[in-house]
Amino acid sequence: MSLPASEARVLTGIEAGLLARDPRFRSLFAIFTRLTRQEAMPTREQLRRTRWRLRPGPVIFIALALVLVGVVLGSLAGPARLCSAAQKHPAAAGGAARSCTPAAGSRPTTP
Repeated sequence: MSLPASEARVLTGIEAGLLARDPRFRSLFAIFTRLTRQEAMPTREQLRRTRWRLRPGPVIFIALALVLVGVVLGSLAGPARLCSAAQKHPAAAGGAARSCTPAAGSRPTTP
């Protein structure tokens, strides 16, 4: 496992400080390493690597909620509101004002 450069420098500084205080430290650590080389690391000292991944349940729920919000907003801005906006500002609406003619037999709405 590699460490960031700043952490590696800190550990090197700690090592140098320990070696300066106790010259036998290096040989004691080497003996300890040789004696424990074949042993497994204790479970409580092991780091668990967790990977972040999307779970299908929440993703499907969010997608359905977004679709529902889109349908509700689309129904709120239905053709009646679009037609009234197109009739008020026909130049900005382009061809939308022509498609807003009332159906046969219906009464025209007055603003």
